[in-house]
Amino acid sequence: MIHIINNIRKVECIEAYHLQHSDIIADRGVFLNVYQQFEKISTIGLSSVEISDKIENNQRVFTTKLTMTRCEKLLPGSKKYCFKVTTVTGSEFLIGSADKPYPVIENSESFPSAPGGKSGATVTVTYTSTIPMLAILD
Repeated sequence: MIHIINNIRKVECIEAYHLQHSDIIADRGVFLNVYQQFEKISTIGLSSVEISDKIENNQRVFTTKLTMTRCEKLLPGSKKYCFKVTTVTGSEFLIGSADKPYPVIENSESFPSAPGGKSGATVTVTYTSTIPMLAILD
């Protein structure tokens, strides 16, 4: 099963350890108990999220893939980040949690041969876990 959540208008990040006091409610979402602000990530246009799942070792494993275009690469260094995405309708979702596994960040840059070609950095965040992308509950 593949769900595509289009029209992500805002992407933010926070270091994973700041989420340690958040409460995950099974099949509902997550209550964020965060004392640190999420940091906005500048993107070009809208971003997208794709969610897929499969059964591995009798356990359902979700793969969440966030794709965004930026002017520059997203280089986290040794920090482990989680991401909050906001749709054009205002719904908010969390990708990642305070515990391992953490989202993996991949960067690719495009240098087109044609003047009208798309250039910039495409950042892909992949999160594979038994925890899917979670709706943020108020």
